[in-house]
Amino acid sequence: MMLSRVAERVYWLARYLERVENTARLINVHTNLLMDLPADVEVGWFTLVTIFDGELFFHASYDEINENNVMHFLLADENNAISLINSLSALRENARTSLDILPEETWEQVNELYLLVKSELSAISNRRRRQKLLLSMSERCQTVWGILANHMSRNHGYYFMQTAKHLERADMTSRILELASLLLAENRSQSMRAVEGILWSHLLRALSAQQMFTHSRNNDVNAEAVLAFLLRDSAFPRSLFFSLGAINRYLSPLPGAQKVIDHHRQSIEFMFENPQENLPAEEIHNRMDALQIRLAGLNTAIGQQWFYPVHSS
Repeated sequence: MMLSRVAERVYWLARYLERVENTARLINVHTNLLMDLPADVEVGWFTLVTIFDGELFFHASYDEINENNVMHFLLADENNAISLINSLSALRENARTSLDILPEETWEQVNELYLLVKSELSAISNRRRRQKLLLSMSERCQTVWGILANHMSRNHGYYFMQTAKHLERADMTSRILELASLLLAENRSQSMRAVEGILWSHLLRALSAQQMFTHSRNNDVNAEAVLAFLLRDSAFPRSLFFSLGAINRYLSPLPGAQKVIDHHRQSIEFMFENPQENLPAEEIHNRMDALQIRLAGLNTAIGQQWFYPVHSS
């Protein structure tokens, strides 16, 4: 078994790598979406802040909600723990301190990504340059995942990284699915109703799911079909069903995993004991919130089992 501090570093490396990629893609897609929507729709720049539960932190530092402030808060604000630059800094540090167990190209790619973002942060108010940077970030993160998949031995370090990736991915998918409560709300505006197809397509694109949805469903983009795909599809790697199942698969080879697996199984049963595609909007929101709490509990259980174990004397 690898040392607990090494296991913790590669675990968080994977969480931050997945977080950076997901955040970059979401902001990129959301920016494109807002260019296509009428001004009076209940989706705006601040929607991005709510996805990350950052409302209180934002209002503590910014007096006005606008594109520049939201972008600075999410991308460049070093006082914001959830900002992309802070996630990227943590990713870089965990890669730097794990050189002995990672493919050597990992550090090269992560460091180049960090330097690229640092050099471009001053230009994030320029939408075209920002979109280009976000696309480059997503592509470089995918390159790192490719290096790890193709050059890393299937050992405990790899299993910790894959567990972390799918835990982080499930968390992000649940946050994006919280938007469904807004799209399905009974009191949504007529403007919102008029562009529902665009909004559901945006939800798919935010998870790189649109093409696979079209291939598997072969039908119109609508609420029930999109929710069924993102919640329950067993073949798509970013559906909740797939991600939660993958966590279980990668936990299984780790020593002493049964207690954590039992904890995780409760989350899976909670999510899928009843169909959710036809739930009221508020209930979908509540289910996704509850899942995020359970995922945070799973993260704590993983830390207690392997990173900070308590040994009885």
